[in-house]
Amino acid sequence: MHTSATAAEPVAAVPLTKFRVPRLRRDTVLREAVIERAVLPAREARLVLVQAPAGFGKTTLLVQLTEALARWQPVDVVWVALDSEDNDANRLFAAVCAALAPLGLPWSLPPAAWLAQLQDAGPQARAALGPLLNALAGRQGRSVALVLDDLHHVTDSGAMALLDAFVDRLPPEACLLVGSRVAPALSLPRWRAAGELVELGFEDLQFDAAAAAALRELRGLARVSDEQLQAALARTHGWPAGLQLLLGHARDQAGVPTLIGPAAHRHLFDYFAQEVLGELPVGLQDFVLQCSVLPELNPALCEAVTARVDAGQVLESLYRRQLFLSALDEAVPVLRFHDLFRDFLQRELERREPGLAQALHARAAAVEPATARAVPHLLAAQHWEGAIARILQAAPGLLAEGAHQTVQRWLGQLPEPALVDHPELQELLGHCAWASYQYAQADVHLQRAQEGYRARGTHDDRCRLHAVLVLRARAHNSLGALDVSARLLAECEGLPADERSQLALAGVRCWEAGARASTREFLPALQTLVEGVEDAVARHRPDLLVPAINDLYNDFFYDIPGTQDLWRRLREACARAAARGPVHWQVLMQASTAWPEFWHGDRAAFTARLEQQIRVRDQLHHLPATWLDAFESREMQGLLEGDLVKARQRIERAVDAVLQPPLDGLEASWKRPIQFRAARLLWCAGDADGLGRLEPAMRLPRSASEWPFVEGGRLAMLGRLALLREQWAEAEHLLQAAVQGYAQCRVSSQTGDPRLDLAWLHWRQDRQSAALGLLEAVWQDCLRTDTVGAWLLAPPAMREPLLALTPDHWLDRPGIAGLLARIAPWSGLPGRRPVPAEAAAAASADDAGDVSGLLASLTEREREVLALLAEGQSNKLIARALDLSLHTVKRHVANILTKLAVDSRTQAAACWHRR
Repeated sequence: MHTSATAAEPVAAVPLTKFRVPRLRRDTVLREAVIERAVLPAREARLVLVQAPAGFGKTTLLVQLTEALARWQPVDVVWVALDSEDNDANRLFAAVCAALAPLGLPWSLPPAAWLAQLQDAGPQARAALGPLLNALAGRQGRSVALVLDDLHHVTDSGAMALLDAFVDRLPPEACLLVGSRVAPALSLPRWRAAGELVELGFEDLQFDAAAAAALRELRGLARVSDEQLQAALARTHGWPAGLQLLLGHARDQAGVPTLIGPAAHRHLFDYFAQEVLGELPVGLQDFVLQCSVLPELNPALCEAVTARVDAGQVLESLYRRQLFLSALDEAVPVLRFHDLFRDFLQRELERREPGLAQALHARAAAVEPATARAVPHLLAAQHWEGAIARILQAAPGLLAEGAHQTVQRWLGQLPEPALVDHPELQELLGHCAWASYQYAQADVHLQRAQEGYRARGTHDDRCRLHAVLVLRARAHNSLGALDVSARLLAECEGLPADERSQLALAGVRCWEAGARASTREFLPALQTLVEGVEDAVARHRPDLLVPAINDLYNDFFYDIPGTQDLWRRLREACARAAARGPVHWQVLMQASTAWPEFWHGDRAAFTARLEQQIRVRDQLHHLPATWLDAFESREMQGLLEGDLVKARQRIERAVDAVLQPPLDGLEASWKRPIQFRAARLLWCAGDADGLGRLEPAMRLPRSASEWPFVEGGRLAMLGRLALLREQWAEAEHLLQAAVQGYAQCRVSSQTGDPRLDLAWLHWRQDRQSAALGLLEAVWQDCLRTDTVGAWLLAPPAMREPLLALTPDHWLDRPGIAGLLARIAPWSGLPGRRPVPAEAAAAASADDAGDVSGLLASLTEREREVLALLAEGQSNKLIARALDLSLHTVKRHVANILTKLAVDSRTQAAACWHRR
């Protein structure tokens, strides 16, 4: 893209008239009986559907119904007039958010941070609706009536499925009202059965004799007799649009067809619309025909299209003539043709003056300020270069908001030569494919962009070439093609680059070095990245951060030696950027991470940051790159609290998610690391069955498209599964191979340290010397990196005996005592050094006596709570079993921990089992 982010047009720059409630004409027939029948059910409904063919007054009825609702209760009416540009999930909900903006909803997350994920109706998109639903639920004292008029323009299956999920989760503070010509693809039968749907169809909207008489009076048609009125009703079957035409304009009704079926509506409308048009002076006929290319009519646009300087007066005259126009703003004025009438006018324009519409679209585009409307005009006019210029102007903002389908739809209307001749467009297509994690397809377009920029060879082109090479390198890194990625990065040498591209390069170099487990290359890359981010934040340029820190919020590389202070600096810089206003979600993720404290071993600081991390990631867990991190954070919290039932339940959900879309469609280089995360947590929870579900995936050897650490990681996971199954010989064979792989390439944040697993197996087999040899190597690494994360990732049942195995004389070594002090709060006996294994049996009898004394201090109810706690039941399950409130259970648990002088549920359970 050739424009900078700062120069990009604001996202969704659509005229506010799209969101204005249409004004009813003074001669509009009030449908009092219909409104009275519908308004009370509508107050309690999830969805109000007004469905009827064109010309039945759906919009008019929706306006009257919302006015009636407002008389019953405090309600804010939010109106969205949908059109063909809203025909995808992202644009549909972007329009909804734009309409809601004046309400000042209590957003937990800015819309731009989650709209980008609304590409389809997948799990991540459905979860992304959370901030919108929470904002609607957060209204105090006022409800929201959201109207989606002309929903028939939205035919995209993903958009409709996501709207279905939205309606299904609407809070009581909101109601959705829909106007549509056809039955929308929503869960209407289910909502109908639950009494949550109010339906108004064409039978409700048909004019009866009373409504027809009211229309005659309001329109001043005294010359129409009762007999003529009844005849008109019979011919039109109460169709309001046909009735208005028949009563107001027909001179000779001989030969007028009676309505039979939907096609007759169009035929009859065209029949009388021709008379309506024919009654206008020639100048006004030309005016309305030419203005039919406009979705909305305002004086400026109409003057440009028709070359008339009196467009404002003409619009007022047309409105007074009772043409099929609705007023969006009477003061300007701004009008909109009824869809039926506009369709007729466009066909008539093409019949009378073939090809003129193309020129009219060009005139409209020349003065249309909103890109969302200018681009369709330019495309219809086949002004390809003008369309390309406006697309490139709007693209940065649209892509940032996730409107990739809109950009793709526009690009799809350009001729192939235009796409080939403009590398900027190929780069755009690459970004669109990237947004869907289609790295291979993205690379095809990016390579074409690369060739185009290189062929042109200007300074700006060489800057864009640098950016494209960086993005291609990142794509091949994700595809596991590390050699290709390295070659592309080498091609960046000597090319000019702007600040954004330079920072992005530093971020990609981090990924390159991390994927190869090269500490020597990773540290300088991270140092460059951190310094660049700090400088950008100091200069108030958060727009530079997004490509630079892309995906680095996750826990892949936090254990690399020498990086802990750098990670903290990066987090603090991103937090400063986030504090200054809305920023991209990746900045929020980086600012909220708790992993530096985890690897250092600061439990109190980690717990505090984990709570913050959970809050942020719960809001963003729909993102494919982050939602599993939200599971992982909560599972880690459950493990720390000793709530293994809760932890296992969440781990199971994570495993299910890994095995199903969208993760099952991810590139191979990403899928296995995500499986490793789930497997590691299952291992910590001791869940052999859950880990066994991942065994088929772990049995597959590393492919060429996977990162090097995958081979050692899968062997470690298989070895741990064998340990849980007590298959000692197989476990030893697998873990020895995993340790050898770990020596060559380690990413222990993903896989844990297999040396600890093998040491524990040696200890179980009474091979103390072999176990101590491995432990000494682990301790040396911990001393060198000043971290204890490898110990903390090990299951407590393994960690305790291995720490107890540590010889006393090792404590004299500089640093080890300090590391043990950091591990102690995470261990079974906080604040105390674990009891050596050989002394454990001798102390067990004394411990039993001590435990009995402590347990005797508990009340009968506390003993009941402790017994269930020791079975691994959560507070909620305990409350249900004992018929207590959740608050009472929490109070009992706190009392139990105090009386037993322990700090965790796990320790309390251990006391119960030792009784």
